[in-house]
Amino acid sequence: MTLQKHKSKPGSVLRRVLAGVVMWACLALVQTAHAQRPSSRATGPTRTTAGTEAIVPFRIQIADAVLRDLKQRLSQARFPDQFPDAGWDYGTNLPYLKSLVDYWRDKYDWRTQEKRLNEFDQFKTNIDGLEIYFIHQRSKNPAAMPLLLLNGWPSSIVEYTKVVGPLTDPVAYGGRAEDSFHVVIPSMPGFGFSDKPRERGYNPERIAGIWVKLMARLGYTHYGAHGSDWGSGIATRVALNDAAHMAGLHLAGCGGAPAVPAANANQAVPPAVADRNSAVNAAHNLGYQEIQSTKPQTLGQGLSDSPVGLASWILEKWYGWSDHDGDLEKVFTRDELLTNIMIYWVTNTGTSSARIYYESRHMLGGLAPTPFPRPEGRVSVPTGCGAFPSQYDRRGARVNTATAGARQDAETRYNIVRFTTMPRGGHFPAFEQPTLWLDDVRAFFRERR
Repeated sequence: MTLQKHKSKPGSVLRRVLAGVVMWACLALVQTAHAQRPSSRATGPTRTTAGTEAIVPFRIQIADAVLRDLKQRLSQARFPDQFPDAGWDYGTNLPYLKSLVDYWRDKYDWRTQEKRLNEFDQFKTNIDGLEIYFIHQRSKNPAAMPLLLLNGWPSSIVEYTKVVGPLTDPVAYGGRAEDSFHVVIPSMPGFGFSDKPRERGYNPERIAGIWVKLMARLGYTHYGAHGSDWGSGIATRVALNDAAHMAGLHLAGCGGAPAVPAANANQAVPPAVADRNSAVNAAHNLGYQEIQSTKPQTLGQGLSDSPVGLASWILEKWYGWSDHDGDLEKVFTRDELLTNIMIYWVTNTGTSSARIYYESRHMLGGLAPTPFPRPEGRVSVPTGCGAFPSQYDRRGARVNTATAGARQDAETRYNIVRFTTMPRGGHFPAFEQPTLWLDDVRAFFRERR
């Protein structure tokens, strides 16, 4: 053979070159797509899909300009006057607020807190036309139970940050491997890093539907849910609407009132007995609810423009709904309080989060939020109630569910299998009393696996 015999024609050489280019381009596309896909450890039994159902990794990265603007606003804060003996009776205590603002301006480090939050596996996915943010922290135990954790207002993902580790890796915290959970912590529309709704109607029923879709998209066909505050009512709706896939429902306290039989669904619900689990002094503690249920946009201008105004509005509830002797910082550190406030500030969600009160009231036309969109509704899913005595307010009306009457009321609405009154704790129990909360959640779901 001679070399001349094996020379290729110019056209065939060009075709081979073009084929090679196409092959490498395809390989590069495949590698890029693979790099953008969340790892199996992060996303669990699901896989990312194309289009609007894609699950995309997310990291919190607040622009430096936002933080500089915040510091400038804090340095120019103008405070009102206050009676010397007012304490917290008229609302947020002025000396405490001034002290916290000084710390916020001069010592608080958002970047440190941002780094800690980014240690969690975070994602976004489009549901119902909105980009929904959620933490999805999977256990290394493949037999772990999926657990949906729902918070309310004025809380955030921060409420569950202390329990993610013990839930996903209990052995590392002195627990048992069989108590492992895959944890899903979403932010409601209009809250935190989720999109703000651009239309009316994102009420608790609609939000519950989003969480049902989220758990299905993650591939979970048998899961549990826990809720506090709005999360309690929304978790109840998830249990009503997705009972076939629910292993159990755990709530930070279970309210109850006699359910109306289906045949009498148009009749008014009989009022609850006044002395049973009477948790809120309406004359002193529901003013915020009336404003947010009627004119959230009016309030929202201040929440959006003033970090001090936002902090004051949120702090008053954390003070009033937590279990302490008058010193809030015996329960929460300043960094913890401010990180929750910061999530509202850097996302500008003071107004959009407040609208859930308006949407809930206008969903049924009632004056107070209710977890039951149907008068005859009753949860068939096994339910555990872990009530904390200072869950709502601290005006001498501590929640007492350690009575037969309280459990009887709850059983009209829920399939109660566990009913616990904690010795201490308030409205944000997973953050305030994580050990008590963990013990109750683990004990309840141990029999649901």
